[in-house]
Amino acid sequence: MSGEAPVLQYLSHDSFVHRMDGLSKFIWLLVVAIGMLGFKTLVSGAVMLVLLLILALIGARISLKTIIKSSPIIFGVGLMLGFFHSIIQPGNPLVSLGPISIKDHGIIVGMSYFFRISVVVLASYLLIWTTNIRDLMAGLVHVGIPYKYAFGIFTALRFLDVIQREIDAVRAAHAVRGQVKQSQLARRFQLWRRYVFTIMVNGLRKAEFSATAAQLRGFGSQKIRTTYKPFKWSKTGAGLMIFFVLVIVGLYVAEILWGPAMIAAFTADLSTKH
Repeated sequence: MSGEAPVLQYLSHDSFVHRMDGLSKFIWLLVVAIGMLGFKTLVSGAVMLVLLLILALIGARISLKTIIKSSPIIFGVGLMLGFFHSIIQPGNPLVSLGPISIKDHGIIVGMSYFFRISVVVLASYLLIWTTNIRDLMAGLVHVGIPYKYAFGIFTALRFLDVIQREIDAVRAAHAVRGQVKQSQLARRFQLWRRYVFTIMVNGLRKAEFSATAAQLRGFGSQKIRTTYKPFKWSKTGAGLMIFFVLVIVGLYVAEILWGPAMIAAFTADLSTKH
């Protein structure tokens, strides 16, 4: 599947990451998300982001075009949160724009939040791009999670692709009708308001149809359900988890040994340039 495909769906490739079992990648995502919470320096976040980009481009064979197409979501929230913290954190002002000032300590905290959010979002995208959600559901049931809850996760991930297609359809419809003479910011606000309304209405309708169909088919009447494809742990999936655990532990140790000195040097460098 090419990079033109919707970015919130499984991309079928014969890659190292695609051949891993879905449950191992789900646990790997949790490891990455929990590990990112404790990092204090920019270097640790940058290392994790570079590793994930390498894993996506080489290990999963995700095209650069697909990553760029997804970059507003992957990096957008992190950039906004990072800019917000660069303003509200105490420190020496570096750049002032009226009542708003960007501070030296705020830049460090803001960039830390940027890496933290961007890494978790990119790891989540990697899970979606490389994991067949049916295999993930079978893995969750295999470890003892009730299949009703596993099916809920399956349904939520399945609807991501549907939501993406609906957004594309609404965007195409507005493009055909022409653009209203408004400012860029006002036009975007109007479009997103229509997107949200359309998605909410269609989402509620699909949820009702899915619940009715499940009840009519007797979903939940049996305690145990069989699967067409039995779940099997993969050695590569376990290797991925172990590798990232070691990387995270190594970065924690490096921060304990050299982290305070790195932060002090970076802050002093910013103050000197200012």
